[in-house]
Amino acid sequence: MSVLFPVVVVGSGNMGAALARCLRQANPDGIIFGVDPDKSRLELLEAEGVLKPAVDDWTLPKGTLVLAIKPQVLEAVAALLKPRLGPEVVILSILAGVPLARLRLAMGTERVVRTMPNLPLTVGAGATAIATDGCSPDLIAQARALLQPTGEVVEVLESQLDAVTGLSGSGPAYVLKFLMALEDGGVLAGLPRVVARKLATATVAGTLRLVSESGEEPDVLRGQVTSPGGTTIFGLQALEQGGFTASVMQAVQAATLRSKELGKS
Repeated sequence: MSVLFPVVVVGSGNMGAALARCLRQANPDGIIFGVDPDKSRLELLEAEGVLKPAVDDWTLPKGTLVLAIKPQVLEAVAALLKPRLGPEVVILSILAGVPLARLRLAMGTERVVRTMPNLPLTVGAGATAIATDGCSPDLIAQARALLQPTGEVVEVLESQLDAVTGLSGSGPAYVLKFLMALEDGGVLAGLPRVVARKLATATVAGTLRLVSESGEEPDVLRGQVTSPGGTTIFGLQALEQGGFTASVMQAVQAATLRSKELGKS
């Protein structure tokens, strides 16, 4: 199934802009408009050839509306959007923590699909979950068509989306924090910063590619690097003494709980 154009992206922050760019790259001739009170953001995206700012009296008789706004402003924005939308419009939400029931009530339609992408979609390497329960096969297919160019797309229950937010939605920040720590560790051990950064970046990227292409479980691959009494086992011991595994698990849990809080606000 192909994307339902035109597409109107409401909100041009990091995620909205990233999704618009990815959509443009996959659909060079697709009609994409943007809506945002910050006109300077829209002008930048227009200069890149990603989208055009919607005119003040825009309407969307049919097509796709992407909600990429802050959860706290949903009702206020929805009040402005509803009169402009036709009954056949598909609404795709990337709002963290906002349940389908609230989205449908605010938008006045059942044709809403709730998703949770992450920032690597900017380079076509994202991880996005679609909540399938309560959605027709047609709506799910439309969401998949729009999100397919962004990277990995999985289907989950809506009750699992807060955990998706805590894991893959917030996960890039955890990975980047680890990358920076690797770099700092190299500097602490005596490497020049530029060398440490190149080695840390290549190590993380290469390891992820190894997991993806080898088909082996991460623990099996870790065992291949960890010889008895060698350097790696001592490094792993230091990580666990610092609570590495528990800290990462707690980070996912904390972000999951915050996602649930946002859904209630």
